[in-house]
Amino acid sequence: MSLTRELAIGGYLAAALTVVALELLARRTGSRLPTLGRLCESLLRLRIGLRFRAGLRFRAGGLPVGRIAGYAVWCWLGWHLFAR
Repeated sequence: MSLTRELAIGGYLAAALTVVALELLARRTGSRLPTLGRLCESLLRLRIGLRFRAGLRFRAGGLPVGRIAGYAVWCWLGWHLFAR
C-alpha cells in the first residue's frame, strides 16, 4: 500500500469518526447542536426567491437550492468515487 492511499483512508476514517462524535453530542439531552437528520432536513428545505434589478420580481415558490445542491454533491460523489 502506498503512503497516499493510507493517508486518504485515514482522512476518511477521521471524518467519519468526527461525524459520529458530533451526532452523539447532538443527541444529548439539552444539546443545542442539530442532529444529522435535522441538519439535512433544514438544508433540503432551503429556498430562495429570484429578484431582478429592473424592479421585476419573480416568485414561483422559490428555487429549491438545498435539493439542487444535494443532487449536485451526490452526482459529484458518484462520478469521482463510484464510477471507477
